[in-house]
Amino acid sequence: MSSNWHKDVFFGLHFDLHAGATDTELGAETTYKHIQTELAKVNVDWVQYDSKGHPGYTGYPTKVGTPSPGIVKDALKIWADVAHDMGIPIVVHYSGTWDMVQWQKHPEWSRRRADGNLVGGEGWNPHAMAADCPYDDEIVIPQLKEVADWYGINGCWVDGECWAAAPDWSAWSTDLYTKETGITDIPRKPEDPGWADYMAFNRRRFEAHIQRYADALHAHQPAFTICSNWAYTARMPDEVTVPIDYLSGDFTWAFGNDNATLEAKFMDSRGLPWDLMAWGFTTSGSMAKAKWTTKSVAHLSAEGALVAANGGAYQIYDTPVRNGRIVDWHMDVFAEVGKFMRARQAVCQGTTSASHVALLHSESHFYANNHPENTVSVYNEGVPIRTLTGALALLLDNHYHADVMNEETLLRRLNEYPVVVIAEQTHLPQAFKDTLLAWVKRGGKLLLTGSHIVQDFGAAVLGVTAEGEPVDEVVFVPADGGAVNVGGIWQNVKTAGAKALAPLLKTQEIKRGVTGHAAATMKKVGKGSIAAIYGPIGTVYGDYRFPRIRSFVGNVLKTLTGPMPVEIDAPAWVQLTVRQRENQVIVHLLNTASANPLAPVNPYVEDVPVVGPITVRVQCDARPKAVTLAPTDSGLTWKWSQGVLTATIPTLHIHSALVIDLKVAKKA
Repeated sequence: MSSNWHKDVFFGLHFDLHAGATDTELGAETTYKHIQTELAKVNVDWVQYDSKGHPGYTGYPTKVGTPSPGIVKDALKIWADVAHDMGIPIVVHYSGTWDMVQWQKHPEWSRRRADGNLVGGEGWNPHAMAADCPYDDEIVIPQLKEVADWYGINGCWVDGECWAAAPDWSAWSTDLYTKETGITDIPRKPEDPGWADYMAFNRRRFEAHIQRYADALHAHQPAFTICSNWAYTARMPDEVTVPIDYLSGDFTWAFGNDNATLEAKFMDSRGLPWDLMAWGFTTSGSMAKAKWTTKSVAHLSAEGALVAANGGAYQIYDTPVRNGRIVDWHMDVFAEVGKFMRARQAVCQGTTSASHVALLHSESHFYANNHPENTVSVYNEGVPIRTLTGALALLLDNHYHADVMNEETLLRRLNEYPVVVIAEQTHLPQAFKDTLLAWVKRGGKLLLTGSHIVQDFGAAVLGVTAEGEPVDEVVFVPADGGAVNVGGIWQNVKTAGAKALAPLLKTQEIKRGVTGHAAATMKKVGKGSIAAIYGPIGTVYGDYRFPRIRSFVGNVLKTLTGPMPVEIDAPAWVQLTVRQRENQVIVHLLNTASANPLAPVNPYVEDVPVVGPITVRVQCDARPKAVTLAPTDSGLTWKWSQGVLTATIPTLHIHSALVIDLKVAKKA
């Protein structure tokens, strides 16, 4: 097994129990034969099994922490024996920052709120340990060494981490902050001087927590892999600075496409192996009163296709019965999903994203605009993620292939991309903006959105004049012969060298509603162009997927970008992802629709409706050696003429990939 086995895996299963004080039968019916039989059905590349959950009790007989009183048989040992005999890695699910037992035993270790009260205790609320308390050295590291040594465990998937990393005002943090800065008047609310710096300090201390256990475990067993759930994903867009071995996260159990798509696009930019985990079950309403049901094969297959088509590994989360049995019919469902995934492995695994459009996820904007004082975590998603989700959906729904990346990654790779989109991103460093404008002058095509962009980038650069301050009001934009509400904070502008692409309207009447201001403009800048939309269009689309908003932005994008390397004619819910490897371009088509109506009380996808025909156009300098459709090419037709490959796919169910073998290596 390689030192980082995760780079070779594609499909896996995850099981966690969150053992507690009231358990009475943990492992009682766990047998080697049962576990081996059920895992063999699904044909997984790796498996994750529970060791310690959020309550803080272990499901194995730890010598250094608190085992659940309900352990009848050591289930982890049996799971490890099965995995070793099957030749697959086994990882432990382990709750890191969140530990209720230690919170109760050691209140002096807990994070504290600004008012001095302990963090935790109110229902579904992380019982968070202070990042620099003895918890890592006395509990986390010794327990993970135990499972590595006792059971030959290959790695840890540490849960309850960045999303449970609450802002901390315990002496562990405040004393260290004072020592580092000399500041004794610690900021305790957003309006206090130094608030942003103290939040950044808290984030650095969380990274120090990961660094501490990662270094200790790598020193103990160099091949032991470290993953901190959701670390360095979209909710933590900092540069990767700690020695984790791969990225992972469990995306939303209901209506999870937006969450999974954004995370897949961002995680793929990070330079590490990664996976996303779908919950194998779903529910409507709040988790507090949830009634869970196992997802359908179609539902899980659609989520898996989305992950794999973007270059990641895919795992499904299920829960065993408290006595240690795993539900056989669940495994039958997952086995069918596994067959679906294996049929696509060859066209997904080992590919890289083609550089078409880069969408910025600015860490400067993110941390200036998320509000950890109102949440359990310094990595709160909040409005910045909603905006980013909407902006990405605008690109994908208009059939643009897009990547998502932070400032540093975009600066490193800027010259690879012909198009960059920056949607309502504030607080951008001046050096970043200068580099971006220099790229435009060399020929880049930039879309900016937001009421602040005139102030941030300059009226002369955008070719407009601003009239007054931005105003929060109800406004409309025209599209598809009508108009659509895009109300929010808009900056009124008039053109002064730019071309107006669409008017801003005060009513839905296209002619009578004109304000005399432009909603969108475009200006040539050097050899490139800047298109601008002067309001919160990404944020609005994040909340309201109105077709006319999509069309309005699609028209702006088309004017800016012109023809793209890959284009499709398909419904908006068919998502395009373009991957490549040597001598090959792979055009993934993902059908994100549901055959049954979805509603707040029904997130369950019973099946995916077939769509088609779909036309795909790919710019190819020479006639391809071969063009095929995976996993089956039934009915595919194609032709090549004057540098363009045109392929017609009669029907698309959940996912198909158009595989183009080129005569010479070429990036799409």
